[in-house]
Amino acid sequence: MRSYRGSQAGLNSLGVKGAHSPIEVECSRDHIVDDKVVAPYSLLGTRRAVCLILYILIVCSAFVGTLYCFYANPVFFVAILPVCYIVNNIAFLTVHSKLHASFIELPEKDMGVICHNSFIHHYRNIRIYHQKWLETRLAYFMDPRIVFDGAFIGFFVLLPLISLFLFLIDPILGIAFVSTQCLAQLLQATIHEWYHNPVSNRKNFYNPLVYWTFTVLEKLGVASTKRHLGHHRHNLHNLDEVDVWLDLWMPFGERVTSRLWKVALTKYIPGQSQMTRYVTLVGTIVQFIAFSVINPLMFVMLYKLFG
Repeated sequence: MRSYRGSQAGLNSLGVKGAHSPIEVECSRDHIVDDKVVAPYSLLGTRRAVCLILYILIVCSAFVGTLYCFYANPVFFVAILPVCYIVNNIAFLTVHSKLHASFIELPEKDMGVICHNSFIHHYRNIRIYHQKWLETRLAYFMDPRIVFDGAFIGFFVLLPLISLFLFLIDPILGIAFVSTQCLAQLLQATIHEWYHNPVSNRKNFYNPLVYWTFTVLEKLGVASTKRHLGHHRHNLHNLDEVDVWLDLWMPFGERVTSRLWKVALTKYIPGQSQMTRYVTLVGTIVQFIAFSVINPLMFVMLYKLFG
């Protein structure tokens, strides 16, 4: 485990050093007060049925909308896919770094579903994603326990509003925006699960479309089970030494996120959540600009070129 310089004010509040002597501190869950093992969240009964219906509706809207857009304007559809892919990966990287900051600072009881399942996945049960597939996949769109979280605001407030605005410009713009954003998020939500689903089980677990799509992505190098294993080289004793941030390949993504992570580590104060707050703030700003500003502007520009 490495050591990092904490802020003077934060360290002084702990009574560790004098006002002018910041010290080296270790990133460790040992500093968390009253941290206890918590079982993963499970959707049961009526709530599971409702969430399953919601997930099916998301899948249907993604595929029906993208098929319609491809039929109506295939050139425009192909042009927007890279934009959607890059924006979604940018959002994923900010969320991913926030999760790992949370792993260092938050007690399990304060973690949302995707954060807690990811914590368990990393350090307790690597197959939790496909064992709790509905809870985990839906958490990419909204936390199935909390409901009104940041992901909910993004996908059930901002996405419909932006799509409606684009729909008023041209219906295909609005339909393309909402469907491709959902499709990209579904890809992101499932590919990590795929990496840790045993190869012998994949063909039975996934439907043929998903299985062959992911198999082709692996052959192309866009997805890589082997590359992803590098992300799991760290453990509870070296939570700060995270590497290989992307689940899907994107140019420069690793370098930028590694830089963000190094800056975040300097915010660490034992027993507090300064790292998580910092990464959350940066992530919120980056996601808003990428998703709510650049993304729709690119859609409009490409539609004017190819519409």
